[in-house]
Amino acid sequence: MRLLPDKPSMEFLRKQAKDLLVALRETTPGSSLADAQRTLAGEYGLHDWPTLKAEVDRRNADAPVAPDGLADELAAAFGLGRTTEPATPVSFTPMGRSWALTTDRGRWLAVTVYPFITPEQAEIGARLRDAAVKAGVAAPVAVRSPQGRLIESVRDEGWRVHEWIEVGPSPVTPVSTAVARQVGTTFATLHALAIPSEAPISPYLTWRQSDAAWRQLLDQARAAGKPWADQLEARLPGVLDLYTIDADVTGPDFILCNSNLQPSTVRQGRNDELVVTEWDFTGSLTPEFEIASSLTQWAMRPSVNRRSIAAFREGYLDRGEWPKLELNSFSIAVTGWLNWAYNTICEAIDPEDQDRAEFAEREAVGVLNRPMTRTVLEEILDA
Repeated sequence: MRLLPDKPSMEFLRKQAKDLLVALRETTPGSSLADAQRTLAGEYGLHDWPTLKAEVDRRNADAPVAPDGLADELAAAFGLGRTTEPATPVSFTPMGRSWALTTDRGRWLAVTVYPFITPEQAEIGARLRDAAVKAGVAAPVAVRSPQGRLIESVRDEGWRVHEWIEVGPSPVTPVSTAVARQVGTTFATLHALAIPSEAPISPYLTWRQSDAAWRQLLDQARAAGKPWADQLEARLPGVLDLYTIDADVTGPDFILCNSNLQPSTVRQGRNDELVVTEWDFTGSLTPEFEIASSLTQWAMRPSVNRRSIAAFREGYLDRGEWPKLELNSFSIAVTGWLNWAYNTICEAIDPEDQDRAEFAEREAVGVLNRPMTRTVLEEILDA
């Protein structure tokens, strides 16, 4: 489920609704703008468009305020110059809150990162990003600190900074065939780089919780009085059925892949070009695994979109050779979804703070309302 930015823009939301209308009319020609607005509101966990507008007003009136001195410390850590305005909030993500910084040298976006995203991991992402930009993929410019690092610790958190760029909103699913085709072309461009990687696939994409851990999680949800505990119990058989979708994740043919190119990590730039904003999860995969995973991100919600899948494939074929996909090709996608769902539900049961509580509660409802299932994966494969 999508979370509104800290200071949401009705202009962006109207554009998202119009883009969504294009996608809806590709499958249901009679769809109206009101249908798209209502669908978009639902993506943000709200009942209708007027409720969404009211939430926009509330968030803008009650936007978070940066901790005293944080902007100055970030500017100093990354050599950005002297701050000239207070930091302004941008959005909250699972990694934390991002802030817009203004200094006498320009404007910047500062984002927190997970602890496992070390300077070394960031360099891996930078290697793929730099090669991708040379090949024509749009991406923001990362800032290095005076020490030459992409990640710096400020107030016991890892941070990175990008040069500020003016972009539009991120795509909303279902995406139009035009967007899906661009996404397919972007993946083919990245895979054509074929940068070899000898590291194993990230454990997050290969290691799964035990059946007992999921049943214990259900007990914890009940003990916490979560209203969706019964829904979690009803979903468990389907969750555990996914465990039979597995594949050999070792081998000599790994290349560097973005590993996290999904709607929330892409923005629409000039002339609606796609700007890939996230590279820190770059790691070893095969084109087969990444394509299968990406299809679950771009064409699975709110239901399997066969037109988008066809356009994605056509875009990929413009630049590369489509790999053969089987049900076990979705092994990485399954593991990633299982771990995301499990961790999100854990966070919703016992959140670290109010920001994470709101995000996790919404996301827990989202993964239970629209779970990954064998049937959905088979439908994607058939398409």
